Amino acid sequence: MQEHMTWESESASVDLSGSLLEYNSMLVSSMLNDTENSHERMQEEMTGASAPTRSVSDLMPPYFSSSPNTFTQPPSDLEIDPIYQQMWLASQASQASQTYSSLRSAPSQSPWRPSDTAWMSLNQQSSHWNSPQRSLSPFSIDQQMINTSIRHLTSANLLQIYHDVLEYSLSCWLSEMTCPYQAGSRNITQIKRERGSSQSNMIYQRTIRLDRVAQSCNLLQLTHAEDQAASKALHLAIMAFATQWAQGSRRHREKYPTRPLGNGEDGISDGITEEFDRVLQRQFWDQAQRALQEVADLESYRVACAELIFGMTQRPWNPGNQPPGQGMQEHGRKFATESVLIKLNDIINKEGAPIYLERAARKMHALKYRCDALEKGLGRQCGGRGKGAHGIEAVSAEDRETVGLLYWMAIMCDTLSSSMNERPVVVLDQDCKYEGQKEAQDVGNFDKSVREGRWNLDLFLPGNLKQTHRTHWPCSCEAAAEDVIKSAPVKVLLFRHISYLQNAIRKSAPQDQIEDIIHMTTLLYEYWNRTHGAFFGELVQNYHAVPQRIQGWFLCISAHWYLACLMLADLLEFIDDNSLGAEGATHIRTTSQLARRMRMHSARGLSHLSRVGTPSTTNNNNLGMPQMSDFHHAVNEGTVLTEPWSIILIRAFTKACMVFLGDADKSLRYSGYTFGYNIYDFERNMEQAEDCMKGLWLLGKKSDMAREITEILSLTLDELRNQTCI
Repeated sequence: MQEHMTWESESASVDLSGSLLEYNSMLVSSMLNDTENSHERMQEEMTGASAPTRSVSDLMPPYFSSSPNTFTQPPSDLEIDPIYQQMWLASQASQASQTYSSLRSAPSQSPWRPSDTAWMSLNQQSSHWNSPQRSLSPFSIDQQMINTSIRHLTSANLLQIYHDVLEYSLSCWLSEMTCPYQAGSRNITQIKRERGSSQSNMIYQRTIRLDRVAQSCNLLQLTHAEDQAASKALHLAIMAFATQWAQGSRRHREKYPTRPLGNGEDGISDGITEEFDRVLQRQFWDQAQRALQEVADLESYRVACAELIFGMTQRPWNPGNQPPGQGMQEHGRKFATESVLIKLNDIINKEGAPIYLERAARKMHALKYRCDALEKGLGRQCGGRGKGAHGIEAVSAEDRETVGLLYWMAIMCDTLSSSMNERPVVVLDQDCKYEGQKEAQDVGNFDKSVREGRWNLDLFLPGNLKQTHRTHWPCSCEAAAEDVIKSAPVKVLLFRHISYLQNAIRKSAPQDQIEDIIHMTTLLYEYWNRTHGAFFGELVQNYHAVPQRIQGWFLCISAHWYLACLMLADLLEFIDDNSLGAEGATHIRTTSQLARRMRMHSARGLSHLSRVGTPSTTNNNNLGMPQMSDFHHAVNEGTVLTEPWSIILIRAFTKACMVFLGDADKSLRYSGYTFGYNIYDFERNMEQAEDCMKGLWLLGKKSDMAREITEILSLTLDELRNQTCI
């Protein structure tokens, strides 16, 4: 238990001081000004309104809170972009007196944990000062102090969300222990000791430093204006990402079950305050999109990282004119089967193509290509540089590790995104060979998959494909973390092989090639079930005893894996139904019902994850209690909210829910006179479908797509239940 507490305390700490916070406060100030202007226009249009005009401080939701004392510490040189360090120094003198005034009434807080009490007090004061009895001039010192505090509070909270979601997940996904583009590997203890508690936003910090080093070594050449534009794009992408999580609005306070989500009764009935987080979300998204368009042609690690972050950020939707459930009755039972799939696909496709992730992958590939070329001596003739303090020799070993980590991050995102969206990968296999694969080809120790250019499982997981040893729970937190971290690249391997299978079908590949891909993919599937899958099953069974940091890590990776398995089951079924594989292998898969068993196993796994990863609705003692108490309050309601890439969980829970609803429909139609179907199967499928819907409902607090899908599935489930009464 002591080990668990030590690990969590080190992982949880985050330093929000420095110019990142200061610069984002400037961005928030611009957003707030735009927001206030939009509200003023709204109030002008609202004739007959009896409420007095309020300032933007009254529109701030009470949950945008943080201790003001986190903004007075000078930034660390390793944590910030030097451009914004100068901004910080310039702004600190003018803000010191205002910050000190706000500090006098604020209790001392942990620098990484927001204080609701401090903000509530400030919000009450601002509401009082802006009341008709005591109006403040917008140019008064008190009003300026309030506006400065609001900018700082909002900025600190958004940065805390970014840390508790994306940096938290990347600390598992991007590890020197598993990165295939590292020269060596290290164990979890070494990595934990090197990172420590001070380097909280590791990927952000290392990206900034790498860009700075690359420019000093003339690996990157940016003008002053381009350099500022790159930093602006990165910070706006972070803010747009963080504003996805609802704070202080009706969405944040909703409890499951609730009235239909498609009910358009939000309006202004609960006050303009309810819409503040949505306005902020839209404005940050628009600003980030414009900033990224301005730097679309720049090759910079900051720009590529910004595009990766923004690619995971879902665009806020405007309310539709037609409720999702309209026209359900005219479809009848057909709505619960074929028609609902069409509706769900239309909703998911509304997201559009993953252009920012693809742009990021292309930029990361070009940047690594340049580094690799310089290491081999190419380009020196053009650059006119010799050995010494300039060029690639001046890049430290740690910065070269950062190049590998960021490249691996781009390859991961490209692999998952391309297979999910059925698009070609940006970085082809021959262009992203890892160190082990190159060495195997050099000595001639490779199999058919390597000759075909595909990633080789034995090389990626040396000696592990046939292993039976696995981690068991209970175990130390370090052992659990090491197992989860090692599972991340296995997940990527499965998505990569799904992409191979999609391409083989698209190109009408020979049967033996298709069967070879299926064979390697099946080996990977069996390996997972023996090792990581079995361990994760024990973590689900003992969920409340698992440390919170491990809970979020394994839940998200498990959901990704199950989504890949559901996609694989669909592909196998398509291959067998259309006789695209070898006759003997097809017969074995068909008679053993491999695709159906894989689909049901994955759907059940997702229903279990959704059940443990969302707040309990049956235990009254736990109602209102956060699942992830060490995380920001906008994230801590349920573990599924810690997923940074929302579309993956949305796709996974949606596909699993449709598996159960489809089986429930069959049970309902065939119950009583067909062997293998009965009313108990119907109820069990409906319960598991609702578990998945509950996960989608919680994701709907930050995703308009998830809300709309939940509404469709809820109406479908109700329609099926109504059939039992006929």
